[in-house]
Amino acid sequence: ASDYFNIEIDFIFDIGLTPNRSDAMGHLGVARDLKAVLNHQGSNLDICRAVVDEFKVVKSEKNIIIDINDHSLCPRYSGVSISNIKIKESPKWLQDRLQSIGLQPINNIVDITNYVLHETGQPLHAFDMCKIEGNKILVSTLKEPSKLVTLDNIQRELDSNDLIISDEKKPLCIAGVFGGIESAVNDQTIDVFLESAYFDSTVIRATAKRHNLNTDSSFRFERGCDPNMTIYALKRAALLITEICGGYVSSEIIDVYPKKIEHFKVDLSFEYMDNLIGKVIDRKMITSILSDLEIDVVKRDNNGLSLLVPPFRTDVQREVDVIEEVLRIYGFNNISIS
Repeated sequence: ASDYFNIEIDFIFDIGLTPNRSDAMGHLGVARDLKAVLNHQGSNLDICRAVVDEFKVVKSEKNIIIDINDHSLCPRYSGVSISNIKIKESPKWLQDRLQSIGLQPINNIVDITNYVLHETGQPLHAFDMCKIEGNKILVSTLKEPSKLVTLDNIQRELDSNDLIISDEKKPLCIAGVFGGIESAVNDQTIDVFLESAYFDSTVIRATAKRHNLNTDSSFRFERGCDPNMTIYALKRAALLITEICGGYVSSEIIDVYPKKIEHFKVDLSFEYMDNLIGKVIDRKMITSILSDLEIDVVKRDNNGLSLLVPPFRTDVQREVDVIEEVLRIYGFNNISIS
């Protein structure tokens, strides 16, 4: 029967992800943890990321102006235009992969943004470019109440505390939560503007709760995404779009990022770690585990380590958090109870 209906045979791994692990809300994040565990067990593995070196701008003719009203609510906003595309069904391989994780294919553009979202953990949104009036995107809260018909065909009352993506005249999207139906990609769409941003988790959480919306996008933004993933995800999606939907990249990448979000500085004392867990773990093993988890060791001496924790690990900001990371990979069961 599986041959007759052309059903792909595959294995699905269902993991119980705790809310604090926003870094593992994409396949690459899970792969990072698997790499650390397997390398600790004697392997010599690295993560296989899709290469985006072939990304190129063919014509810079569809540039969008980005205006961010409050950079504390939107610290980074990246985008790119892609022109002369054709909207149709996605190829079978893409539909199969989305369906395997419980997503219903919609069209090739939306499917690609969903695919990259679940691959990288970075939410993306595609606007029909002809619906962006004035070729301008404004990221701001509203000065006065407004309305927006979202993708579920429900008219929503927008609050003054909601972060909204607008053009010169109207709201287009509830930032990081849900798109508007008027600017959505449809069968007549020819040009798209692709958004890849990093929004403040607090404002997204409040907005999602206010509108009773729990989307794949808000689920990640309200827990904390990786501010350094926006450009990679953008290039990854753009390459898939030009491969599957045709067309070409028709603008330079826009990247509004006035204040870089720095790594967290954490100092780890070996003595404190030994006393806390009741066991001395080999120092080289500690360094190796942290490196595999992409936590940078910037200084080492006999007393401990000075570390830089990447911003995608929002749950690792204290010394005890770092110790927990080492123990996760080393194995809690390897620590004696007595």
